Amino acid sequence: MPVKPPNKDMLARMPMDRDEYEKLRPRSRLILLKQKLLNIIARNSLHPTLRLWLYRQMGINIGDDCTIELFSYFDDQFPELIFFEDHSGPSRYVKIICHDDAIARTEEGNLSRHGYVAPVRMEPYSAVGAGSILLPGVTIHTGAIVGAGAVVTKDVPPNCVAIGVPARVIKQKQPIDG
Repeated sequence: MPVKPPNKDMLARMPMDRDEYEKLRPRSRLILLKQKLLNIIARNSLHPTLRLWLYRQMGINIGDDCTIELFSYFDDQFPELIFFEDHSGPSRYVKIICHDDAIARTEEGNLSRHGYVAPVRMEPYSAVGAGSILLPGVTIHTGAIVGAGAVVTKDVPPNCVAIGVPARVIKQKQPIDG
């Protein structure tokens, strides 16, 4: 059974401290192992329908008529925070990250983790080029395109083309009639 996405109230509170999120939505190590194994199998699956099914079983939210290419790396610790709306999807070797952690030593010499989680969303008719990285909390809005190799740190507005590191809008395009 896939991990269910958080409710609208919880999504509205994001980005959220990772420890707080894990307390509100605990999961066992067995579930984490399942998510990691499904991710490995899915990203190497040649059959596109099987790939989508495996990602759904992992907990990723996938709409109708989505395409997810081979060899993409999705956050397997928080897959329920990844949303592919209808007619969207990433190309090959895309990385989608829903959590960011920084680890530091405390004065006592212990390791302390400081992190947050936030959803990543691809709205309808959006696309992400090969080798791009989407960081926590970004939305690729309707009709937007992210060029190959871009690192997306902020939302990409509707019907725009964004490229570069960090990604920046270079062009406004005509809306797609959907």
